[in-house]
Amino acid sequence: MPNNSNCSEDNSVLYLSGYSIIAVLGLIVNCLAIYFLCHLPQQRSPVTIYMKNLAFADLLLVITLPLRIYGYARREPPSQQDVLVCRVAGTFLLLNMYGSIFLLTCISLDRCLAVCYPLRSRRLRQSAAWICTGVWLINGIACFGVYFISSTKINKSDANCLYGKPPFVTLKGPTFGSLTIGFLFPATIITISSVALLKAMAQSQVVQEGMINKVKVVRMLFANISIFLLCFMPYHIVLIIYQLKEENCYLDKAYSITLLVACANAVLDPFLYYFTSETMKNVVKEEIKVGKARFLELSELSFEKQKPPVLKALGQE
Repeated sequence: MPNNSNCSEDNSVLYLSGYSIIAVLGLIVNCLAIYFLCHLPQQRSPVTIYMKNLAFADLLLVITLPLRIYGYARREPPSQQDVLVCRVAGTFLLLNMYGSIFLLTCISLDRCLAVCYPLRSRRLRQSAAWICTGVWLINGIACFGVYFISSTKINKSDANCLYGKPPFVTLKGPTFGSLTIGFLFPATIITISSVALLKAMAQSQVVQEGMINKVKVVRMLFANISIFLLCFMPYHIVLIIYQLKEENCYLDKAYSITLLVACANAVLDPFLYYFTSETMKNVVKEEIKVGKARFLELSELSFEKQKPPVLKALGQE
């Protein structure tokens, strides 16, 4: 890697701040998302199942971010034990990234099938739990293979494994698989299903009669595509550039920044649940009302206990 004085600036503060914000907000919003998703009336609906799995994938990432924060704060060559820890953290990061990509794809495809082929797709849509199981199984095997096996075969220092790029990003095989199966294939499915869904809604009598909320469906599609492109496209563009250009510090910085942006999906995904679901909004509002009522009840009980005996006697009269 060429030494360039203009490229030697340390941006640890940026990454420390970014990952810390994502870790704190991600833990809060995803715990809340799982709580509210478990209180939805239609807990067994395909979209709810996909969203629960998506929230769980985000939590997997969030709980490993402190290790990445530790790496940026320390900036020292780790011990052999630290190398194993950072490989575990890297594997969970990939599990979240590609788990989120495939689950967002499943949500988009499910919405398309529900509107375009409501009867013929019923059995397939009811298999959402099995589809999620398959996503986790295939994704887990792929991520383990890419991160663990590729990194152990390369004779490179793992000194920057917690705050730099892992070895697989410069390998053609893992990069090709990540780009085609992990990004382009899901992007194609999301694009085709979104276009088909919009066309079907424009011609659907059910939509025209107001039985399906067109605005809500379009809003979900827009949020789904926005999160997908904003979080994951920059990262995969950098993977392509690694195969076309020689490694340099500018490219490494671009990788670090786009990885930080990709991790931000752990915070953005819960907003997909809330802002695109009227049922979810109603559950949140109902839980807030219940919480307020309990708080007021506890406050009144506490006030009654603290009343002097004279005031209690007057109140009884």
